[in-house]
Formats: sequence, structure tokens, C-alpha cells
Amino acid sequence: NIIYFKIEPVDISPVFFIQNNVHDFAWFADKRFIVNYDTCIVSSGKIIEVYTFYTAEQKETWKNSLGFTKDALRTRSEWIGPYPYKTISVVQGPESFGGGMEYPSITVISPFDNPRMLDFTIAHEVGHNWFYGALGSNERKHAWMDEGLNTFYDNRYSKWKYIDGEIKIGSGFVAIHHLERIVFETMAAAKLDQPIELPGNEFTEMNYNLSAYYKTGLWLEYIEKQLGTPALDKAMRQYYKDWQSKHPYPEDFKKVLETSSGHSMDSLFSFLNNKGTIPGMQRTGWKTTALTSLSKFRNYISDPSKQLLIYSPALGVNSYDKLMVGAFFTNYKLPPSNFQFFLSPMYATASKRFSGLGTLHYSLHPEKHFKKVDFFLNGSTFTVNQFTDTSGKKLYFGFQKIVPGIRLVLKEKNIRNNSYRYIQWKTFFIGEESLKFSRDTIIRGIDTTITANYSKQKKNRMLNQFLLVIENNRALYPYRGELKIEQSKDFIRTAFTGKYFFNYPKGGGLAVRLFAGKFFYTGSKTITKQFLTDRFQLNMSGANGYEDYTYSDYFKGRNKFQGGASQQLMMRDGGFKVRTNLLAEKVGKTDDWLAAVNLTSAIPEAVNIFNILPVKLPVKLFADIGTRSEAWKKNAAEDRFIYDAGLYLSLLSDNINIYLPLIYSPVFSDYIKPTLPQKNRWLKKISFTIDISNFNLRKINRNLSFL
Repeated sequence: NIIYFKIEPVDISPVFFIQNNVHDFAWFADKRFIVNYDTCIVSSGKIIEVYTFYTAEQKETWKNSLGFTKDALRTRSEWIGPYPYKTISVVQGPESFGGGMEYPSITVISPFDNPRMLDFTIAHEVGHNWFYGALGSNERKHAWMDEGLNTFYDNRYSKWKYIDGEIKIGSGFVAIHHLERIVFETMAAAKLDQPIELPGNEFTEMNYNLSAYYKTGLWLEYIEKQLGTPALDKAMRQYYKDWQSKHPYPEDFKKVLETSSGHSMDSLFSFLNNKGTIPGMQRTGWKTTALTSLSKFRNYISDPSKQLLIYSPALGVNSYDKLMVGAFFTNYKLPPSNFQFFLSPMYATASKRFSGLGTLHYSLHPEKHFKKVDFFLNGSTFTVNQFTDTSGKKLYFGFQKIVPGIRLVLKEKNIRNNSYRYIQWKTFFIGEESLKFSRDTIIRGIDTTITANYSKQKKNRMLNQFLLVIENNRALYPYRGELKIEQSKDFIRTAFTGKYFFNYPKGGGLAVRLFAGKFFYTGSKTITKQFLTDRFQLNMSGANGYEDYTYSDYFKGRNKFQGGASQQLMMRDGGFKVRTNLLAEKVGKTDDWLAAVNLTSAIPEAVNIFNILPVKLPVKLFADIGTRSEAWKKNAAEDRFIYDAGLYLSLLSDNINIYLPLIYSPVFSDYIKPTLPQKNRWLKKISFTIDISNFNLRKINRNLSFL
């Protein structure tokens, strides 16, 4: 139990560092360190030597680090027992180091901008000297015996020193354990939490923090309420005294609590093996808050209610409605309610009509077969086109959409599996307004007048959509596969989209997208059916606003064919970036079958000229290659495979992308030359996507599987 650490600098006598009764050690050095030193007298009368080491860049945040360390020593020595060593050192680690890491009598902590967070982290890491250091609990098998018991005293320290909390939101603060409570309750409501008493390697990344840390601290607070604070403090001091350097197990901790308190701990310790919340966490009542009211959000975080109504002014814009003004109302929150809604009515200043969207959502979390079952009803209405007649009168044409559906999220055998699989059914009931044209003939004596009349007509249609999706948002080589089958009056449209990401060793990677689709006519194929199904057919290039037949994506100018709004595409089907929607027949369109491969890649830093700019731009490479049925017919005039490639700017995790095609097949050159003017042609070739329909928080953080 004695570790000798020898350093032999050149021309300097050897230096020995000796520490008794430790099972691990660490040593840090940096010539830039500012070294602070003081002594601290704890409740037992023992004098502790206190050191903190930090760089000049962190001087403002760390200037009170000695005081933070001494507060941690005094409080835990009083609450648990005397600090076990003669010295304590707190060291600032590098930027790349996250959080803190404990070793007996020394800890390394990453840089902080928030002094309160630094104080809290120092208290936590110093606290490990009792449960991890002196007692030597087996954290691999029983993580809660170190991290969880330590968290209980973290929360006590937070209440003792910072009544309002450590994390700043607006002009006030919230406590870390209040934020953790909301996330824990969210996981418990989704039945994705895990029991406290598990080996460390069986926890998911999120549950390791929520169960081994947070829930254990909450559980010990519940025991404190049952026994009273003096009785629990007495028992904890006895536990610390009896089991130093003896590596206690859960049964040892339980026996000490029972002996000291005189009460059976069977029912209280049963919570270690159960999922779900701790008694006393039930929520009641309603709260309301404006989206901009940070004080009310802080109040909700500190004391969550069963329901929360959020409201806010809302603005929208498109090329036809122009500015839309309204509000939204929602009860979406964490932890989620089973029934959730979002309603956003708006008034359009140009079309002078009401627009907006909304959703009603009800979720169940069965124990078997399905992780989650969602029933939903979505709806929206906006203006999507306009017409100006010869007299200057404007007609606006809109759509109305009602979409009921169900999603079944399959349960995984291993909760640590990052897979997310679901089956979904939607039925789209869509009403669309269009132009109705007629001529009136008026005869007055020998004069005949023919007048053109323009009005609106409305047509309704229905489309059924089936989805089968499997995705895995793991850190290395994430993937997603989607089978989509859509059926309407005259056709069935099938499409498979597969995505796979190959990570590069130094960051970034190669994303591969594979698409294969087949279009079927129900009944015989006719010229009329070909015309009526034009917008539903498969495209080599990304779909335009008119071809977004389910109105699932946001388009600034859905039916624009000139100006910047007309350069927007929807990432669907073949996914080519060269626009060919300026003439009646698009390049690569088919009512049979189509296949394509899309590649996007980060640019290696060694050749990335964009890295020399003052602001680093997220510029990447893209390349597409595809084919369709017509190219394989006998005597086909077109090439069997077509391609394009270029640069693109990736924003908001690839949810907004701006593409510049640089090379492409001759068929695209033949299309572009007569349709795009020579002046600033490269600007006209740019296309962009706003990919709302595929937005997924799990792509940003794979731990958000409950969303």
C-alpha cells in the first residue's frame, strides 16, 4: 500500500514522493503553472496542506480555487469523517480534458469559465478521497458506492453554499441536480432508465450518469428523510470509520446503516434493483410560461409541474404568404407528458388568409415488444402559389393537410444498443387549390366580346405511406436504412434509402447514400396516368417544391422557377445537385426504376484551402452517380450512367446545405447552356436544401433516444 515515485532530472538529486494507503496515483507538471499553497484545519483538528495549480489563462476563474478546495475539505470532513491524507492538490488539465478525474490526494480538472461550476467540480473530485480513496469501493461492480454516495454530498454542498444553483440561465442560476432530475424523469417516463445496482459496463452512457450518480444521490436523500439527518450522518461516519482500506460491498454499507439506526433497510435497499423514480417525485398541477421568460423556466426546472404550457409570438415567411404573424402554444417539455400538442395559428399579410400548423401526439411505453407507440394527428395550411390576371387581380392558392398516423418503435434486447428501429404508417388527406379558367362570350348587337374569367378550384387527394426504418447513431460508422412504400389512386411508389458514414482518423468522414426506387402503375399504364402522376415519379435530381407532394419540407418559394427561391431542392430520390426543373422534362426523371449513389466527404486538412480563412468554413466535397431504366433500353440515346460533383457548404449538422456543382455529365451541360444565362452562370447553378423532414436530434446526440 505504499507507492514510491522517483524522478531523476538532469544534474539534480533524485526526488521521492511517498504516500501511504493509496491504490492509484497520478503526477502532473507544466512549467506554466501558477502554484497556490495554504493550509486547512478540518473538524478533527488535523492540518491539511492545500495546493492548486493552474495557468495564467485560467487565473480569473481559478483565483479562489484554494478557498473552494478548503470548503470541500471542511464540509466533507465534518459530514463523513476526517480527510485521510496530509495533502490535497487540485490541478488544471488541458482544454481537451473533459470534467474532472480523481486520484488519491490529487485531482485534475478541465478549464472552466464559470467559477461556481469549478467550485462544484472541485468539491466532487475532492469528495472521491473518502469513498474511492479511503474506503476503496469497487466502482466497476458497484459504481453507486463511490459516484452515487459522493453525489449525495455534492447536492448537500450545493444547497449549503449556493442556494440558487451553479449553472447560470439568464440573470439567475439553477442547480445541477435539478437539471439532472428532469433528464432522469424523462428517461424513467420513457422506461429507458436502469437500476442503480448494476456493474458499470452494463450501463448506457447516459444511465451511468443518471443512475449511478444522480438516482443514488436522490435515493440517499430519501433515506435521509426516513431516518432524519442526524441519524444518517451518524451512520455514515460509522461506515467511514469501520471500513477504511477494507473495500466494502453493498451488504456492508446496509449492515452499518441498520446497526447504527436500529431500522431494517430491506425495503429502502430494494430501490437499488428497481427501475423508475424514487417515492416523492410525483408531479401535479400546471404552469404557464412565455418562451422568452427565463425566470419562469428556471422556476420550472427547480420545481417541475405535471404540465407546462409554453406560448410565444410566432413569425413565418414564404414567397406567397410573405410575412405571417401569429403565436404558438405547446406543452412539449421534459419530462414529456403522454399527450402533447403544438398549435401555431398565423395570419398571412400578403394572401390575407389564415395559415399555420399543428400536431396532436399521444405516446405509450409498453414493457414488451415495443419501446414506444405513438399516435399522432398532424395538420397544416399555407399558400403555395399565386396568379395575377390581366386586370392585376391576384389569386392565391393554398393547401390543407390532415395526417393521422401511428409509429411503433421496436424494443432492443440490449439497452446499450444504439439501434433505433420503427414502423410507421401515415395517411395524407390533402386539399389543393388551383387555377380554374373559363371564357364568357357576350354579344351586343353586332359586337361580340370574349372575356377570360379566372377563379379557384379545389381538388382532394389521399396518399398512404408506410415506413420501415432502422438507424444506429453510434459514434463510429453510424448508419440508417429506410424502406418507404407510398400508394395513391393511380400508383404505388417504392423507395429504399441507405446511409453509411465512414469515420476518418483525424475527424470528419465519408458519407455514402444509396437510393433505389421503383414506380408502379395500378392498372394499365396510360398517357393520362403518366400526366397525372408526373409530380410523384422518381427524380435523379432533388425534388422541387411542386414535387414535394406530401408538403413535408419547408420551401421558401414552393412553385418558383426564377430567382433564388427556385434554386431550392429537396434531398430525395437520386439526390443530384444540378437543377433541371427549368424545362418541361427533367433530366433523369422516370416512371419505372432509378438507382443512385451519393458521396459526401470532409476535405482533408492538409489540402483544405478554406482553413486559411479567418473563419473556418464547413466546406465539403460531393459526388453523385446514377442510372435509370430508360438508359438500359435497346438503342437508348442517353448514357447509362450520369454524374455530378462539386463543393458544398454544410450548416446545422447538414440540415442546411448549399451546393456548387463543378463537373457533371454532358447531358447536364446540354441542359444548362441554353437555359441559364452566361452572366453569373455559376451563381445560377447553385442549389440548396433545407432538410426539415429528416431533422433528427439523435444525429446530434445519440443519447437522445427518448425524443
